[in-house]
Amino acid sequence: MNINLEFLTPSVMFFGFIVYAIILLIFLVWIITLSVKLSKMKKRLKTFLPEDKKIDMENMLIEYNKNVKQVLALQDEILDKIEANRENLANDIENTNKLIYLTNEKLKNAVQKVAIVRYNPFEEVGGDLCYAIALLDENNNGLVINSIYSREACYSYAKEIIDGKCPKHKLANEEIEALEKAMKK
Repeated sequence: MNINLEFLTPSVMFFGFIVYAIILLIFLVWIITLSVKLSKMKKRLKTFLPEDKKIDMENMLIEYNKNVKQVLALQDEILDKIEANRENLANDIENTNKLIYLTNEKLKNAVQKVAIVRYNPFEEVGGDLCYAIALLDENNNGLVINSIYSREACYSYAKEIIDGKCPKHKLANEEIEALEKAMKK
């Protein structure tokens, strides 16, 4: 094998030397840059890792990955339970709203307005032992009870009230007063 060395003139050799020197310089800068980056990375890792030098990063990352998977599985389980509870809660709220509505409907007919007027119709009997009491629902329906006490007897009268009026009986002044007080409530 014949190698022709005629092209290896001093200027070509000098030029080749310069090219190799530049390549060597580039590699040197690259190695220094990588060393600095590695040093910075080691410093950052020291903040996360314990002082023990016998740390197996691979096993640590595998363990970390396992823990993350467990947490994600637990999170999915919790989210499923939350969704199930949300549906149950929505049903409970709907049932509670129905119950509140039914209760309010029933309460419309319950006694909601009450007023009492005490009076003394007889001069010979001391104290306000007589009274008229009005018991009304939301629509001013109900009754007025009048109790009259005297030395000889005690009498009670009940009169039906419809829409704030007594259609069948005449009301006494004390009964009217009790009825008006109750309707203002």
